[in-house]
Amino acid sequence: MRAERDMRPSPARPPVWVRRALLAALAALLALYATVQGVVRLPAVDRWLRERIGAELRARLGTEVTVAPGVAIDPLFRATFGPVTLPGASPREPLVRIERIAARPSLLGLLRGRLEPASIALSGVRVSVGPRGRALRALLERRQRPGTAEPAPPAAPRPRPSARSALPSVHVRGLVVVLPLERGQVELGPVDAELGGARDAAGASFTLALRLPGGGTGQVTAQTTADDRWRAHVRLGHLSPALLPPALRAGPATLSDGAVALELDAESDEGFSHVEARLRASGERLFASGERVGDEPLGPFRLGAEGTVTWDAAERRVAFRDGVLSLGADLRVGVTAEARLGSGVPFTASLHADRADWTAFVEALPPGLAPPPEAPRARGTFDAHLDVSGPLLAPAAWTVGAGLDLTRMREASRKGEPVALRRPFPYQPVNGEGERGRAFEIGPRTPTFVPIADLPEHVIRAVTTSEDGGFFGHPGFDFAELADAFARGAEEGRVVRGGSTITQQLAKNLYLSREKTLARKIREAAITVALEATVPKARLLEIYLNLVEWGPGVYGIGAAAQHWFGKDARALTAKEAAFLASIIPNPIRYHGMRARGSPSDAWEQRVEDILHKMTEQGALSDEDLLRALSEPIVFREG
Repeated sequence: MRAERDMRPSPARPPVWVRRALLAALAALLALYATVQGVVRLPAVDRWLRERIGAELRARLGTEVTVAPGVAIDPLFRATFGPVTLPGASPREPLVRIERIAARPSLLGLLRGRLEPASIALSGVRVSVGPRGRALRALLERRQRPGTAEPAPPAAPRPRPSARSALPSVHVRGLVVVLPLERGQVELGPVDAELGGARDAAGASFTLALRLPGGGTGQVTAQTTADDRWRAHVRLGHLSPALLPPALRAGPATLSDGAVALELDAESDEGFSHVEARLRASGERLFASGERVGDEPLGPFRLGAEGTVTWDAAERRVAFRDGVLSLGADLRVGVTAEARLGSGVPFTASLHADRADWTAFVEALPPGLAPPPEAPRARGTFDAHLDVSGPLLAPAAWTVGAGLDLTRMREASRKGEPVALRRPFPYQPVNGEGERGRAFEIGPRTPTFVPIADLPEHVIRAVTTSEDGGFFGHPGFDFAELADAFARGAEEGRVVRGGSTITQQLAKNLYLSREKTLARKIREAAITVALEATVPKARLLEIYLNLVEWGPGVYGIGAAAQHWFGKDARALTAKEAAFLASIIPNPIRYHGMRARGSPSDAWEQRVEDILHKMTEQGALSDEDLLRALSEPIVFREG
């Protein structure tokens, strides 16, 4: 068998001349490669490459582009250069700065004699849109009006390939977007992205993969058609509070935990002059925290949103229509909004809840926001709406309209079992330091209790005029007063006053602490609605008058009349009633004037202002006003 193997013919070797030709060709290629590598390192070639890169970028972006000296070509002909900058609002803050760009050429293109990128890697990308986005808007406007200020002519459009061909892949590392705020700026990112695509005669398709801070991910697919229309699908998942800039995460109120998902289907015409997108978003196990939120994080919340977003470039208008916000599974709020890009960014927004179920709303609240067990339990459905308009960047100039209809809830309450507050009940006050006082009954067994039917009309009207002028007409909230307080607070940059109604004060005094947190205000609002739906207005005012504080340890109108004037509350004059109403906001602080025996001249003016308002509202006649103004205020001795 070994002999048989030895008898097989050996493979034929190429002729000597062929081998020599191959070696010569290889040597020539190596020489050419070495020559090219030497040429690309010449300063003139470096300058030519920078000029070519700058011209290409200027043609495509329509703005000045600066490419730093030093284009490095590695042995595989990969070009690395940077930084690359696009001018922005100021020389110190360019619109775009890219630390390094690495471009790998297409091997097939090189063999064909064309310099085409197969992949592009960008690292250290920083985008700063400038104050009010002026720098970014200027770039977009130049893109829409080519030839106005471009240093280089636009590149000629390339014909669409008949066969499907891959587009250069783009890799982005460390993308940071800088957004301006009224005081300072915030940085979003860093984000990593991978972009790929292909095109043919029918159009092009793209895929974009995102890696976001906190483990968030994103996937974008987009297609263009032969007539340059766009379709895109966006899916973002696992978006966490880590996406928020550090300055916002450490703020007095911020999202501290949870995950948000977002899905978007968009279509656009050529040039993006009109874009329409269907939006769906959801948030699971969301928590909010911060010093203004409360001692403990608030949550978990389950939120949802959906609607249609449109962009009209001709009118520079973005709109949100057919929108729905959901809290939990049952409460849904309709939303429409619109904003125009321009001075101040004028906008309108409208939210409305129709026949919303109160029980479903309360059950959707997390434990930290639910009313306490001892608070009244309301039932039935309500209607609510909120309308806001004005310049988005100037909240002090907003016009706010709101309404709340509790008619069906009040009807359901009348048919049900009366709540405990409609009968005498025990009350234990808590002072400003959080110390509990002596408990007493809001009812006839307390000697200083005064039924509201026994009080003179001017006593009742003095308190409502000073504390809550619309008490008998509003559903627990004075929306005009809240809008005014919001506007003044926005103008001065701080909370000026709360605008709380008598019912809101009752909710706080009966069931809550005095901490100034968002959690307490939300619970207070929920309890206020329940009080308004289950307790008649007259009884609410009767409770208020008999538990409100009028001095150190002085609770109720009966005790106040004795403490300040040594008389029964039923015998208070209009001016005495106006004085008592004037000290309700801070009775401990204002109690010092009692030692003087009478109020100061400045305080007399405050009392007279209340009397004039009572006259304007018809609570006093002109003769009653003159009599009250001439009456001296004399405090009880001791």
